[in-house]
Amino acid sequence: MKSNFTLLLPALVLAFGGSAFCQNRQLIVPEENYSNGYVDYLSSPASDSPDGVAVNDVPTAKPRFTGERSGGGPIWSEDFGNGFPQGWAVDDVSGINPWKWSENGSHGYWNGSNGDDYGDPINSTTSGNGFLISDPDSANHFNYGQPSGTTYEYLESYFATNAIDLGGSYPSLLLEFEQSFRFNNSVDLVVMASADSINWTEYTVQGGTNNNTASADPELVSVNISGAVGSSQVVYLKIGWNARVYFWMIDDMRIVEGLGNDLIVEKAFHGNVIEDWEYEITPLGQVASKELGVVVNNNGGNVQSNVMCEYAIVLNGDTVDDGIFTVNDGTIGPAETDTGWYDTGYFPDEVGLYSVHYKVTSESQDEEPLNNSFTRDFEINEYEWSHEREDLWDGQYGAYYIPNSDPQELAAYSHGSVFYPVADADLTAIKVSFGSLTSATSSSPIALTVEVHEIGQNIQDIVDSEIQLADLESAGWQTFILDDPITLVEGVGYILAVSSPGEPDIMTIDGWGLDDDFGGANYGPFGTGGAENWYNGWDYSSAIRAVFNPALSVPETQTANNAFFSLYPNPASGAVQVNVDGNVDLEQVSIVDVTGKLVVSSVVGLSQKLSLDVSQLEPGIYFVNGSSKNHISTQKLIIQ
Repeated sequence: MKSNFTLLLPALVLAFGGSAFCQNRQLIVPEENYSNGYVDYLSSPASDSPDGVAVNDVPTAKPRFTGERSGGGPIWSEDFGNGFPQGWAVDDVSGINPWKWSENGSHGYWNGSNGDDYGDPINSTTSGNGFLISDPDSANHFNYGQPSGTTYEYLESYFATNAIDLGGSYPSLLLEFEQSFRFNNSVDLVVMASADSINWTEYTVQGGTNNNTASADPELVSVNISGAVGSSQVVYLKIGWNARVYFWMIDDMRIVEGLGNDLIVEKAFHGNVIEDWEYEITPLGQVASKELGVVVNNNGGNVQSNVMCEYAIVLNGDTVDDGIFTVNDGTIGPAETDTGWYDTGYFPDEVGLYSVHYKVTSESQDEEPLNNSFTRDFEINEYEWSHEREDLWDGQYGAYYIPNSDPQELAAYSHGSVFYPVADADLTAIKVSFGSLTSATSSSPIALTVEVHEIGQNIQDIVDSEIQLADLESAGWQTFILDDPITLVEGVGYILAVSSPGEPDIMTIDGWGLDDDFGGANYGPFGTGGAENWYNGWDYSSAIRAVFNPALSVPETQTANNAFFSLYPNPASGAVQVNVDGNVDLEQVSIVDVTGKLVVSSVVGLSQKLSLDVSQLEPGIYFVNGSSKNHISTQKLIIQ
C-alpha cells in the first residue's frame, strides 16, 4: 500500500556549542528540552532515559582501558580487605546514597530481581574481601519507588582519600583500579587527583560505554595523573558521580610508576566527525576527498614533541594512498590528549573494503610502541550509503514509551539517518534492517511509514514525493522502493527515516553504538512535557541506508514501446518463463537484486522464449533485464 506523506514538523533548535561545528551539524534538541524516563531500550534488560545531547570535545586527560596491570609493583594500593578505609571521607550530597563498603552488588530495581535481592558483585581480583559501591538505583527505588522515569532523583555522591604518601617524586604516575558499572543519561564517572587537596584535575572513566549498558566486569582503568600531581610526593584522590539509576563498583586501587615516553592512539577516523560526517559505506557517486583524524594520548611523564601520524590506505592488499601529518601543533604534554585532522586529497574510485592504517611517532623513542597504531575500515559501494556496516552492529534500538502513563504506553516514533550529498543523486529506495525484537509477524504485521525529510531552518517533508507505507511482516533487511525517485541535492541535508505507529507495535532497528558523528536522527515525544521534535546526539547509527540503484526506478508496468517481453508466473518461486514479442529476438537476459548485484545471467542467442531457474533466490524483489539488437527493457520480478 502506498501513500503521499505530508507532515508539518516543528523548527529545530540549534544547540551545538563552539565554533568547531559547521552549519550542517546543527541537528539536536537542547538539553533543557529533555525530561527523564522517556525511553526504553528493548535491547537492554534494564533501561532508562538518555539525555540526547551530543558532545564531541576531547578531554585533556583521558583514561586508558586495558586488560592487564602495568609493569612493576605498586607505590600504593588498597584492596578494601579491612572495610571502608579509615580516614577516608564520604561526600553524599543527597544523604541517602553514600559510597560504602560491601560484598554484594546493587539492590536496586534494575538488578534483575526488581529490588528483592542483591545483584552480582564486581568480578574483581579481590572481590571476596569486599569493595566500594555507589548504588543510586537502590537508594532511589527504596526512597521514591517506581516508575523511575518520574520519581528518581539525581544523587550526587563521592568518596575521598586522605593524603597518600608516595615516599618520593616520580616523573609519571598511573592510578589503576578495577571497576564494574552500568550507567544512564550519559553521566560522567569522575576521578579527581590533587597534590594539595585544593586544586583538582578531573578525569572521566566511563569510556565509550553506551547508555543503558554495562561496562566489562571487571574493567581495568589506568589514569595518568602525572599532570595533576607533578613532582609532589603526596596525592589526594576523589571519586564519584551524579547519577539516578544503576550502580558503580570499584576495587583493587593502586598507584604505579608510569613510563616516560608512551604515546597511545586512542581513536582514529576516516571522516571528519566534527565539521562533516563519517560514513561507513559510501556509493561511488558520493565519494569525497578522504579526511583522516586521530586522537592521541600522551600516557607518559615527558612532553612529546614533533608528534606525527603516518597513514596508509589499503585496498585488496595494495596501498592506494599514504602520507604523514602533524597532530595539531606537534606537542603533547604529560597526560594530555590531542587530535589531528588531515585532508588527504585522495578520492577512492573502486568498489571494495578499504583499510586505513595509522601510526603515531614523536622525537622520543616510545617505550610501549604496540599501542601507537590503529586501523579503521570503510567501504565504497556501487549504490548504497550508510553510517553503519553490518559487521559493526552491536545492538538494536527502539521502543520509546510515553512518560507519566500507567502503564507506560508505547509512543509513535521515528528512526532516521542523516545524509549530506556531495553531488546530486536520485534516491530510488530506502533499505532498513529491523531488529529481532520487532513484533511484526506475517499474521500481525506493523504498518510503517518510510520518510524523506529535508534539513533546513525547519526539518520538513520532501513535498510532492510519493512515500511508501508498508506492512512489515518480519525482522531483518527490508528494501522500500520509492514509486518515483527523489533527487537529493548537493549540499542539502536529508533525513531518511522509518516511523512506527506505536502502541501496541514494537519496532527496533539494528545498529552501531559508536557513531561519533551522530549521524542518527530520531523523532518522538522526548521534550519537556512530551513535546515532539527531531533530535540527534545519541551515539548510535541505525541500519537505515540510502539506495541510488537506477534499476529500482523501473515502473510497475512498461509502456508498449519498450516492453518487448513478459514474465510468467510473477510472482514466481521455482522457474519463470520469459516470453518475447514475436517481432524481437532476445539476445541476453539477466536478473539483479535491489542493490544491483547480478544474481542470474544468461546469453541466449536469438530466441523468443526462455525459462530461468529462480529456485535459489531469496524471497524479495528483483529486476529482469533483457536486451536485443535494438531494444532494452527491464521488468520487476517478485520471488515468493
